[in-house]
Amino acid sequence: MTTSRWKIALSPGLLLLLVGCHPGGYVAGIVTDSESGQPIPRASVRLYYYEARSSAVGCFALGGADALPFQFGVSAPGYKPLVVDAKPGRYEVAVKLAPEGTAGDSKLTSRKISKEKYQGLSRSCP
Repeated sequence: MTTSRWKIALSPGLLLLLVGCHPGGYVAGIVTDSESGQPIPRASVRLYYYEARSSAVGCFALGGADALPFQFGVSAPGYKPLVVDAKPGRYEVAVKLAPEGTAGDSKLTSRKISKEKYQGLSRSCP
């Protein structure tokens, strides 16, 4: 009887501890060609173990609780992949993938945003 009460008392606390340790990461943005500025449709976008594809206009939104690997990555056939360390929080990003065979590297610009801004960006991506 005491053991049963102990398990019940621990379960809610344990759940809160796990949620508190994993703040998560959320990213919304666009993938474009660094040379032409044109959107790159169907680019593979990864955050932790979550994966999505960019839309026909190059936009994407994804995220959730953080997990290994702590990386954000974007790749597409014919382009140099981009992989950077992921940070918890919500971010709006612009990914510029460099075509293979060019001198430049793929680049990322980002800015931290509010939950409401992230929700708006994720809803507006077709």
